[in-house]
Amino acid sequence: MNSHPPTDHRADWAFLLVFALLAAGLITASYFYQRSNEQNYRAEVERQLSAIADLKVGELTLWRKERLGDGSILFKNDAFAALARRFLEHPTDADAQRQLLDWLEKFSVYGQYDRVWLLDPQGVTRLSLPAGQPPTTSATLQRTAEVLRSGQTTFQDFYRNEHDHRVYLAVLIPILGESDGSPPLGVLVLRIDPEKYLYPFINRWPMLSRTAETLLVRREGNEVLFLNELRFQTNTALNLRIPLDRVTIPAVQAALGREGVIEGVDYQGVQVVAVTRSIPGSPWALVARMNIAEVNGPVRERFWQLIVLIGALLLGLGSCLGFVWRQQHVRLYRAQAETAKALLREQTFVRALMDNLADGVVACEAAGKLVLFNRTAREWHGLDALALPPEEWGRHYDLYGPDGITPLPTDAIPLLRAFRGETVREAGMTIVAKDQAPRHILAAACPFFDDQHNLLGAVAVMRDITERKRAEEKIAHTLAELERSNKELELFAYVASHDLQEPLRMVSSYTQLLARRYEGQLDDKARKYIHYAVDGAARMQTLIDDLLAYSRVGARSKPLETIASSSPLDKARRNLAARIKETAAVITNDELPTVRADPAQLLLVFQNLLSNALKFHRADSPSVHVAAQDRGSEWMFSVKDNGIGIEPQHAERIFVIFQRLHTREEYPGTGIGLAICKRIVERHGGKIWLESEPGKGATFFFTIPK
Repeated sequence: MNSHPPTDHRADWAFLLVFALLAAGLITASYFYQRSNEQNYRAEVERQLSAIADLKVGELTLWRKERLGDGSILFKNDAFAALARRFLEHPTDADAQRQLLDWLEKFSVYGQYDRVWLLDPQGVTRLSLPAGQPPTTSATLQRTAEVLRSGQTTFQDFYRNEHDHRVYLAVLIPILGESDGSPPLGVLVLRIDPEKYLYPFINRWPMLSRTAETLLVRREGNEVLFLNELRFQTNTALNLRIPLDRVTIPAVQAALGREGVIEGVDYQGVQVVAVTRSIPGSPWALVARMNIAEVNGPVRERFWQLIVLIGALLLGLGSCLGFVWRQQHVRLYRAQAETAKALLREQTFVRALMDNLADGVVACEAAGKLVLFNRTAREWHGLDALALPPEEWGRHYDLYGPDGITPLPTDAIPLLRAFRGETVREAGMTIVAKDQAPRHILAAACPFFDDQHNLLGAVAVMRDITERKRAEEKIAHTLAELERSNKELELFAYVASHDLQEPLRMVSSYTQLLARRYEGQLDDKARKYIHYAVDGAARMQTLIDDLLAYSRVGARSKPLETIASSSPLDKARRNLAARIKETAAVITNDELPTVRADPAQLLLVFQNLLSNALKFHRADSPSVHVAAQDRGSEWMFSVKDNGIGIEPQHAERIFVIFQRLHTREEYPGTGIGLAICKRIVERHGGKIWLESEPGKGATFFFTIPK
């Protein structure tokens, strides 16, 4: 049965068709707009390049005319020619030399010439401003000879001076004689440094640009020679040459005489758009160029802006159409979508919950097919066992009852009992899988039904109680042993103390009476024996009292009181005040904490430990140190002396009743006090131990849980 509601596919196709037509129209209009914008912008760039090229060509043409105009001032100038003849014929004529220098200085100051000098017909420099300059270059001498033959003012093109290796231009003006047929008297040379004006003018660009520049070239044979320094390459003036067969380079096209807009590859090997112009009256050609990447940069930026805009429009259009389409379908799918979402949430939650449970969970359909088993169940049963129906699990492991001995019938498995409609609250069993230790399981199972109360399946939850079983057995065994030991010890202490108490009191009284009555009648040896008898009786009486105290330390029958640990310690100090004053000082670093304990029994612990420490302190600097430390779940107390310490072989047995470490003469006592401390601390759920080294004192530690 189809669970989806019927859908009108014709409406869906209509929406798609409308969207496709609108999108196609928008994209087509955007394409033509972009093409038009690109063409217009390219035309604008070409117009700018053409305008800049024409401006520079006009400036260069005017500049050349001005330089030739400077030459025309002196060309066929009778006054200057007469003055030059006078100086050349009479070099010692100071007045003629001074007047000539005045003429030359005017050109040097007001013109664009860095050097002005006069050559005779043999090419010898007769006068120079500034003075002391290197000799005339061979290129200038060659052009001087041509000027003397032609008798015309000549513009010497870019050349390299072999003395300072710099690039110059020059204007050569012949100085003619008085008659037209007479040979020239000499040549006046006006040298131009292009670094001062010409190169800056050529390289200057009227607007901000990353790649634009102006090239000045001329043709020399089968090559094009670059006349100025380039923006992206150094030392190019009169050095960089390109063959004329590389026609894709705009500079080559300019040298060949082509004018107009050219798209090609520049000297750098990058695509450029350029405008070429020839400079009238000169062998020069000018190229104004710009990288195509820069030309297309704004166009590309607008293109991406257009793409973003189109994308936004398409997205908005699609969103609008999608919203309308969704509104038509939302009513059909809302209930189903909500149901599916709720089911998906429940499945995700259940799966996460199941896989993170420490208990094993198994669900099975009524037909016996497993539909759910979490991670714990897979670890316990194994995938091979879970692939089978529950009634066949016995093929993979043995099943026993709660005792782990009696075999469990297959039909007693809690999951199969649930298939019969039975709800199993708790059922213990033992699983012995292949190559695994027995696992004690506590299982619960229940059936589940549909709305018509038809059985759909059953689910079982299993908890591993193996460790709990082991702990219970161990605790039961330990408690039994402790109970037996305590009863035996209490019985012994009680019987021994009650049976011996009265006779020992009589012996003690009788020995004390003898000592008092015959004190003056006995010799030293007899008095010594009487003293031993009295001391022995006192020791026996102390032993009996300790045994009685030990037998009375029983299990707690009432709730523990919350007391300050300093209270039992202070009372123990008062009880032992005489001994403390005579022997040692008891030091407590900090105030002891508040604990839950029996005050009388905690007093007994402190009193026994302090008494023990006072017996074994160091004679030269006696001290006993009491401290407490917070260990999270418990308080740890310590009582430390600075005495002789205890041998390692005796430290582990120090709490055994009647264990004596030394002779009676050196360290008197019954040895039961520490056993009493051990019993009290363990009754409170703590533990007591000793740390010591011979000669470095001993420290008793005991803990009281919080």
